[in-house]
Amino acid sequence: MTVKTDVASSIRETVIAVRPALLAIPESRAREKTSSSAWSFEEILGHLVDSAANNHQRIVRMQETQNIGRFTYTQQHWVDVQRYNAEPWRDLVEFWCSYNLHIAHVIAGVDPEALRNLCDMGYAHPASLEFVIEDYLRHVRHHLDQILAEVPPGKRTAWVRREPHGPGDPLRKTA
Repeated sequence: MTVKTDVASSIRETVIAVRPALLAIPESRAREKTSSSAWSFEEILGHLVDSAANNHQRIVRMQETQNIGRFTYTQQHWVDVQRYNAEPWRDLVEFWCSYNLHIAHVIAGVDPEALRNLCDMGYAHPASLEFVIEDYLRHVRHHLDQILAEVPPGKRTAWVRREPHGPGDPLRKTA
């Protein structure tokens, strides 16, 4: 097994496991905002759709060239303009599930020679494609835990950005 096949399998398994739990959340609960600054479950899942869209492009484009340059997006803007709280919860869940099954398919087929290709995601160092793939799964799990753990917004665990060239990144400099 390789990182890409492990991640692809984990994404598929995650989608299959969480879909029933996500669909069981009532629309009113998914849309509920406990404060103006906290995202609702719909907005969190919408953010995961946005992350899927951006990382899908990174994964595909990073196989075209050794360094695609800067590729970032403004997360709050994406959530705001797409008005996830106005979209039916079931539709959003099904779209997120389908999109992630496709991303798993794409990841499983990544050219191993491209895993060291780079992208500037606004971190201290450019990220390798292998890092992008691994970090995408970590990001998905983090936000799904926020939704499924039913933790109030003020007590949710904040996303901890892992920098490229850290443990597990193939481009990390070793002594």
